Amino acid sequence: MSDRTATSKIVDEIIRFVAVSGTLAAGMAIPNLLIALEKPLNGLLNTLDKRDQDREVRRIISNMKSNGYLVSGSYDHGLQLTEKARERLGKIQFENLAIVPAETWDGFWRIILYDIPESKKHSRDALNSTLRRIGCFQLQRSVWITPFSCRGEIEIVCSHLDVADFVTYFEARNLDNERTMVRHFKKKYPDTCFS
Repeated sequence: MSDRTATSKIVDEIIRFVAVSGTLAAGMAIPNLLIALEKPLNGLLNTLDKRDQDREVRRIISNMKSNGYLVSGSYDHGLQLTEKARERLGKIQFENLAIVPAETWDGFWRIILYDIPESKKHSRDALNSTLRRIGCFQLQRSVWITPFSCRGEIEIVCSHLDVADFVTYFEARNLDNERTMVRHFKKKYPDTCFS
């Protein structure tokens, strides 16, 4: 992994950390930040000793401030995400989006259908590839299906691609070709009970 890729991943993890915690307290020592981010950063900084890790994270945070990702607040409010960082966080969330399979299927089908105009063809194509990537099955040209709850994930996708006005999400109890769908998803998710 190149230094640029490693630095980019560290920036992403710091943005996630600040987003979850609300702020990066100005009084929070870098070693404490390293401890908090130890698992996500495992492998990215493991070639450095603790002192060099501390120095590298300080350098990255300084660059994040210079590049407009973090802004200093008061001592109590520490470092906060800027709008630029929130946009990057949205992109990170979109790229890492996944539908979490349930241990036991609840018997409901989640159906996503859309009618996206030709003027948004790029967004329509991105929606199709994203739905495929997160585990949905294309039932018809503009109809996708999954047995797992995913309303939040679909809202994130639609918001990111700016197609929410053209997409409908609903749940159904019965399908005409349900056996075929159950067989398909049993193969894809063998750990889920579909009985």
